[in-house]
Amino acid sequence: MRKWGIGSFLIVFVFLSISPVQGQEKPAGSGGVYGFAMEQFYKSRYQDAIEGFSKLIQSFPASRLVSYSHHMMGQSFLRMEKYEEAIQKFEYYLKTFPEGDRTRESEQGLRAAREKVRPKKEIGGTMVEVKPAQVEPKKAEVLKIVEESKKEDVRKVIEEPKKVEVAKKEEAKAPVKEKVNVLSEKPATGIVSEAKKAKRRVCAQISYLDGKNFVEVEKRIKELKDAGVDTLIFRVFQNKGDRMYKFVKARHEEGVFFKTEHALIIDDILGEIAEIVHRNGLELFAWMTTRHATYGAEKHTSYRSRIYNFETKKMEIGKGFNLFHSDVLQRLEGIFRDLGRYPIDGILFQDDLILRHNEDFSVEANKAFLKDFGYSPHPDIFYIEPYKSDSGKYYVKGYTDQFWTWANWKNRYLMEVGRRLVAAARESNPKLQFAVNLYFEAVLNDTNGIAWFSQALPEVLEKGFDYYAVMAYHRQAMKGRNIELKESIDLMAEAAQKAVKAVGDPSRVLMKIWILDWKSNEAVGFDLAPLKEIEEVLGKVLEQGEVSLAFVPYTHQFPLHQLKGKWTGSK
Repeated sequence: MRKWGIGSFLIVFVFLSISPVQGQEKPAGSGGVYGFAMEQFYKSRYQDAIEGFSKLIQSFPASRLVSYSHHMMGQSFLRMEKYEEAIQKFEYYLKTFPEGDRTRESEQGLRAAREKVRPKKEIGGTMVEVKPAQVEPKKAEVLKIVEESKKEDVRKVIEEPKKVEVAKKEEAKAPVKEKVNVLSEKPATGIVSEAKKAKRRVCAQISYLDGKNFVEVEKRIKELKDAGVDTLIFRVFQNKGDRMYKFVKARHEEGVFFKTEHALIIDDILGEIAEIVHRNGLELFAWMTTRHATYGAEKHTSYRSRIYNFETKKMEIGKGFNLFHSDVLQRLEGIFRDLGRYPIDGILFQDDLILRHNEDFSVEANKAFLKDFGYSPHPDIFYIEPYKSDSGKYYVKGYTDQFWTWANWKNRYLMEVGRRLVAAARESNPKLQFAVNLYFEAVLNDTNGIAWFSQALPEVLEKGFDYYAVMAYHRQAMKGRNIELKESIDLMAEAAQKAVKAVGDPSRVLMKIWILDWKSNEAVGFDLAPLKEIEEVLGKVLEQGEVSLAFVPYTHQFPLHQLKGKWTGSK
């Protein structure tokens, strides 16, 4: 049986179970208080979060975290549907911290809260919203606004520490991946689009498209169209070991399939693919990697992240980019800027825009964290009782307050990097839509997501992506968690439910359904999962709302046409 390298999917067998916390120390210092309050926020304990932020403001009035606390109080009130209080907090933040790091998010929160309290009156038996009269600013205020608009919006990455103690995290695997980077001083303005009613999509995500030439490729595209697919998510990068498209003239083993000066070019085929896709009435999303776009940069070891090896107790060079290196960030911005020049409809970020719990300890990352928090990241102050399991993998029994500060800081930084890449791509195509891959574990449990991936849905939502692609890989869950099919399907349905509730518009939740049989951690066979099984997953997911769908990784052997129309009868 043929095997498929899993490089493009970077799927991790991680399941994290958190034992009950046995007592909780009082947070010390402003970082500890802020981290504790953020943890309450992530757990939807908004009143407790507000009390924590208030305590910080009163006890540490000189702390740089005071401004963040005011912003987060506004976010907490917004989620509690206390819109008047939210308006007051957001207005206070914008007035007091006009150049603060949370200006854009506060403006968005303020607009959302005002929409909820907009007065209504009855006209002809119909309730109509009454738009408030526009207040004309005074001349002096106009001048001030003009001056402020000229100032650069240089955003720094801040922490969202999650104080607490995730005690005995069974699944505390210590995967070693790399990422992070220090944002350059360049302002990133006009980036992510405002949340809006999105088009509901039915997608085929293409890791390998069977066809020896473009004529055969178009035949496959027509088949997808006939099966009810309206969007093609096409892989535009190539890692060593991945299957190479047969219709390309490969110049390198790895690289990208579009013109750019910032990475190795295998073959410039994206324009032709876009023409074929659009000619057949579909839309095209380019599926592009981020941290692993190291093509041609192998000799620059400083460009790579640093990971902590629990066994040797030493730092090692990671596989992915060190996003804290300014050269790396400029390189990635260049890649996405070039990608945005093609006639595509959107871009899907690969699932590598994450950082594991034991990365990044790079020099640049450490310096940036030290500057923000006054102490350097170090494994000795992060991990509680690391141990080696029977399988030979390392786990930790818990994390310290300092770890949560670091992990949340990394989370915010990664989303800022994502925001900058969106901005770069939209320079030539402002209408480009963006989807971001999310691990289902991060959707189900913010704590696990922050610890293991430096990823959490609340922070991702603040950046206003167009689509949130939940990797609902039920067979991965079965193997990784050693659970039965029914339980894994229920887990994917729960992830869909939580994502829909958090995002609001089900169409913007892109549930990715795995259609192949899962064989091992190292390879994926071409054997298809039973169609009945896929139908069951589809049905459970669609019970949560009319979400967008992606079948992953699509292969023409999968009888998608037999499912055509099944997604139109959801609630």
